[in-house]
Amino acid sequence: MSRGSGSSNYNELLKKTEHYDKDERYMAISDLCEALKRNAAQANSSAEAAATTGSNASASPSTGYSQIDSQTERRICSAVLSLLDDSSNDVQTVAVKTLSVLLITVQEEQVVEIADRLCTLVLDQSKSDLRDVYAIGLKTLVETVPSTMGNIVSHRLINRLIDGIHTNSTTSSSGKSASGSSSSEDKNMEEIVLACLNVLTDLLTRFGSSSNSITLQHEPLLNVTLSQLASPRPVVRKRAGTTIGVLATVISDTLLHRLVERILDQVDRSEGIGKSGKKRARKAHSSSGKDGGDSGKGSRTLASSDLREADTRSLIRTMCTVSGTVGHRLNQGHIDRIVPIFLRFCDPEDAVTGDDEDYDSDEVMGDADDMAGMSEEAAAAMQIELRESCFAGFESFVIRCPALIQPHLDQIIHSSLAYMRFDPNYQYGDEDDGNGDDDAIEEDAEESEEFEEEEEEDEYSDDDDMSDEEDDENWKVRRGAIRTLTSVVEATRHDPSKLWIAEYAWRKSSDKKATVASALVNRFKEREENCRVDIIECFSRLLSYTVSAASSDVLVLASSSSMEDDALLGSSGTVVVDLRSNVSSAIVKASEKQLSAKKGGERSKSSAIALLSTLCLAPGGIGGSDQITSVFTHVNSILNVGDDAKLRKHVSANSKSLKLEALCLVRIMLSCKKHDATHIKNALLPILLPEICKCVQEDWYKVISEALRVLMEVPHLMVLGSATKSEMDEVANSLYVAIEPRLAISDLDQEIKECALQASASLLSVLHASLSTEQKNRIFELLLERLKNETTRIAAIKTLSKIGDAAQSNEDLDLSPIMNETLGQLATLLRQQSRGLKQTSLECLDRMVLCLSSDGDVDMNDGLFDSVLKDLGDIIADTDLHICHLSLSASNSIMKARPSTGSLVKTHILPAALTLSKSPLLQDPALSSLLVLLEEMITSKAITFDKLRDLLVEQMDTNGTKISKRVISNLAECIATVAAVATLAKQKTFIKSTISAITKSGDGNAQTTQLNLLVSGDFGRKVDLSSMPGVADSIQQIYNQSFDSSNEDIKHAAALALGRATVGAIDAFLPGILTALEESSGKKQYLLLSSLREFIHCYREMEGGNLSSSIPLILPHLEKNCENDAEGVRSMVAECLGSLACLEPKTILPVLEKLATKETPKKAIVRWTVGSAVKFAIGGHISSTELAPFMPTFLGLLKEDDLAVKNIALLMVYSAVKNTPALVVGLMKEQILPQIYELAQLNMERKIDLGPFKHTVDDALPLRKAALSIVATCLEKCPSSLDIPAFMPVVAKALADVEDIQLQTHGIVITMCSRHPIPLVGAADSFVAPLEKTVNKKKGTKTGTDLERVYEWIKSGLRVMIAISKLDGAMTSRKFADFVEHINNSSKHQSFLNAVENER
Repeated sequence: MSRGSGSSNYNELLKKTEHYDKDERYMAISDLCEALKRNAAQANSSAEAAATTGSNASASPSTGYSQIDSQTERRICSAVLSLLDDSSNDVQTVAVKTLSVLLITVQEEQVVEIADRLCTLVLDQSKSDLRDVYAIGLKTLVETVPSTMGNIVSHRLINRLIDGIHTNSTTSSSGKSASGSSSSEDKNMEEIVLACLNVLTDLLTRFGSSSNSITLQHEPLLNVTLSQLASPRPVVRKRAGTTIGVLATVISDTLLHRLVERILDQVDRSEGIGKSGKKRARKAHSSSGKDGGDSGKGSRTLASSDLREADTRSLIRTMCTVSGTVGHRLNQGHIDRIVPIFLRFCDPEDAVTGDDEDYDSDEVMGDADDMAGMSEEAAAAMQIELRESCFAGFESFVIRCPALIQPHLDQIIHSSLAYMRFDPNYQYGDEDDGNGDDDAIEEDAEESEEFEEEEEEDEYSDDDDMSDEEDDENWKVRRGAIRTLTSVVEATRHDPSKLWIAEYAWRKSSDKKATVASALVNRFKEREENCRVDIIECFSRLLSYTVSAASSDVLVLASSSSMEDDALLGSSGTVVVDLRSNVSSAIVKASEKQLSAKKGGERSKSSAIALLSTLCLAPGGIGGSDQITSVFTHVNSILNVGDDAKLRKHVSANSKSLKLEALCLVRIMLSCKKHDATHIKNALLPILLPEICKCVQEDWYKVISEALRVLMEVPHLMVLGSATKSEMDEVANSLYVAIEPRLAISDLDQEIKECALQASASLLSVLHASLSTEQKNRIFELLLERLKNETTRIAAIKTLSKIGDAAQSNEDLDLSPIMNETLGQLATLLRQQSRGLKQTSLECLDRMVLCLSSDGDVDMNDGLFDSVLKDLGDIIADTDLHICHLSLSASNSIMKARPSTGSLVKTHILPAALTLSKSPLLQDPALSSLLVLLEEMITSKAITFDKLRDLLVEQMDTNGTKISKRVISNLAECIATVAAVATLAKQKTFIKSTISAITKSGDGNAQTTQLNLLVSGDFGRKVDLSSMPGVADSIQQIYNQSFDSSNEDIKHAAALALGRATVGAIDAFLPGILTALEESSGKKQYLLLSSLREFIHCYREMEGGNLSSSIPLILPHLEKNCENDAEGVRSMVAECLGSLACLEPKTILPVLEKLATKETPKKAIVRWTVGSAVKFAIGGHISSTELAPFMPTFLGLLKEDDLAVKNIALLMVYSAVKNTPALVVGLMKEQILPQIYELAQLNMERKIDLGPFKHTVDDALPLRKAALSIVATCLEKCPSSLDIPAFMPVVAKALADVEDIQLQTHGIVITMCSRHPIPLVGAADSFVAPLEKTVNKKKGTKTGTDLERVYEWIKSGLRVMIAISKLDGAMTSRKFADFVEHINNSSKHQSFLNAVENER
């Protein structure tokens, strides 16, 4: 499009915008909007092309894009603005839409002109009819204008908007508005103020942190918005509060402090609500008067005259808004002042219900003087809103300022508990629900049942009572209190013990107290469903967090059904929560009431079901026989919708969801193992099983699938519940009738097919004896059909695997009808490319083969095993060791089940196994399976020992190529394994030939010598060499001679062989090791300690091994070498001590404790050895019970001056946190965290003079790495043990550390984003400087790997920036928001940002 033709098209459209016909105008503005969109898209494409080619041309003929000239731009702007006044609403709507496109197309001059024009129109009092349209246009401008024009647009708008608010403010007019006049002029002024506040909110949101023009007007903005809190118009006050909330995110800390103080000064003047609240206020006013009430006048610099008439509700609401947006920026002084003020409006003593004997309506409504000029309804509404706002503030403080609110948490909980029952207009009919004992919970549950019955009887009472109930809005206060309690539960989720043991007087004028947990259960009778659901969900969270805390050893859930009432603390100070004695039954009763309530909503029932599901995870579960029967009865009422098809058709979606949740509850009850299986069985069979079977015939696939999952658990329950033969027969038949139709139909949802297969597996595996032959054959037939189907074959294979496992232990489960066809199908699937399919098929093949008896009573296809083994041999390769392991295992199973297949295994499997044996990748399960297979081949006489040994030895022949140590070790273990199962005569000949080969080869053939040394050691580990005359002495002599070899590999192999041989003949070899250790030094001493370490390590792997008799011989030598100057020797000593500690902790740990505190000239290296030994012991899974009493002593190593000791102590703590968190959780706060936070910031740089240049070394770098590694692991293993707020300064400093530390810290911050977002948001500003330095890292002259490392470093910093920016409230931090915007707009960072985004 040429410039001329483009202008011509625009001219035509502009003419049509002035047409008299509104349809023509509509079409013209629509076409203009589309033309501008195309022009904008072409402009973007042209810019990208220019950036790619390096061209600076703004347009070119080849792009088809022509820039709109300035005159046309001006005409378009005028036309669009004029159409905002159009008489047609449709035209106005498209004009506003066009405006958003226009703003990103035209030049800055036109944007400024549009902004000025729209602002003028918004402020024009004569344009009241179209002010909404102009305001929307101005908001659109603010939202869509390019960020580069943000400052100039803000400059043109901010002052005019402030003046518009001030000029039209009813608080500053000459009393006319204050009288409450509803004249058109006042309404017009109000609309202008609202429009200005709306636009200001958007302007502050988008440009508040980046525009200098706005920054300069922060104080005037604060003044004018605060003044609107005194407006007589509620909508203006509310809108002003919203604007202040956004403004608070961008103003400085000084202005924020003054804002909070000004709001609190005004709220502080209020008298409170209720007698107790007013008493609090008078006491506070009296106290401030004595302290010099005028002391604060000097600070009242912000609109104090405007705030004089401010509405208390608006002030409190605004304070809540501020705390919700920038709560992390408030300080302790703010919180200490806010909470007492808020408590004047929600004093616990003023919380009453209709059941209170001394209830007085004046306590709720206030004195007559306070009601002057207000109706009773208006006064009640005001008090409800005030209290609701206060609880919203408490909720915000608990969530946003968890550390600052701690001193006031008890008061907040007390108030919330009191107002959770605030219902002055209703009588629940209970007089003693304030009992804090657990018994009271049961009493209240029973009383609430009576209340429910009475409520149902009154269901059809007169309409006047119903109308009064609907007009009662006190439930809003109760909802606010409940949400505050929910926030408290969230804040204490890592350790909720206080909510179970701390008691509060939650009822007016009552000495009886209740815990938070018991109070919540008591309030399940709440009549308002919204509140009731919130209460149940709050308690469900508390229970869930309690179970999680118990699993982390933070508290203890009582496992016995009887405890003393005062047994709240365990012997170690751990809080013990007893659910089984009283609490569980009360929870069940309260939940059942919800399930049985005729007037109860489905949300309440859903919440009750979720609570019961959570209770199943606690010790004792739902309870005993009575509770289980009752729950099943109520579940039955939910599932039983009748057999009428019409009734089923009209069941609501909510009812179906409730049915699904009920089935989930039943499944959890059957599978959780917390209940007596007999009780579950006795209740399930008569009450629920028939209805569950009916659910399998439902229409909704989710209900069908869940019902099948429930039926899947029934067979195991029958066994655990000691069911009789008749019961098993009846259940088996019922399950078959329910499952078989769903298993047979192929046109079903995939989830139903898989669940039907799993259910059939459970039925066949457990209750096969109760099924007829026809029923079993029918299931087998259907399983084979599913095995042949591509969509269901993996699920069918897993089903067959489960049945195969059952058939191995139950001879009466005969799989012969399907064995041939199943094995054939599985062999075919092994040829597929899918790894998952291969893996599943191999696992199933292994299990199915083991179902075959060795006598061959099952008629098998002769060529089947040949085909299967050939397929197995083809996939044995080191490219996939797990598949290799499964293939070897299946081959071994075939040979065990059919010894006659030995020749086939030798033909198809052995060549691949021999090739695998010399792979340097062979290890772990694959190696173990190979050893078992080779052993079975000798045992089943598939090959002779001599032949197999020769074949294995031949694998060493690599034509002179050096073989890795791993291959030599694997081959040695293979040869020793087959030798260990050979005949005694063969064994004697074999060991003698091995000794002879070692002597002959010597250092000349080092690899052969290594192999034979390791073979002798592995053989001696399995066979007692001392039982063969002369062998033990000869082999020990050879080992000692090998220690003097010139080849290091031979020395190392001899050390390992000696240690392994000692396992089989301790008395023959151990004394020699210890004697030589006493006499040797240097390298030989290290080798002997290696032998000792290998001996202890191998002995630990033996089942039932007892080394206690040898420890007194070993220990003195280890203690002596703790002071050895060679670090390698001490490391060996530490490993030995660590392994011995795992075997005999009662003997070794006192010795280590003594060494840790022993004062010697070499105490530093001794303590290093002790720390290393404890680290190895923890890694070796030493008993935590045995180690725990010694941990305080060992943690004292953190305070040692020696850096090496500090480092090993940190590694010890890291091992404990990673492997056994319970060891250190209780010691974190006092002994560990202070040291970790200190060492994470330790810097000990020193310069080393290397002549021509100097090198800087940081001796504390390993300490910082170790300290941060501990924190990272704590976040995963025991997050509740960390003091996150105290860690934030450490994070800020670590982000500016060297590269390795930075990368570590980046990972920690990203992890914290999901677990501890609030502290991160509060510290976001402190992260800006180090992150900015990281993401702007210069590549310099780096190339290749070094350059890639720099790029990865930059991307790591950007990941942190992006993660933090997504946290709620992070972008309210001005400094951090500016940093994010700058990086996002930076062209040099775009490629990195795109790369990071593509990782997601």
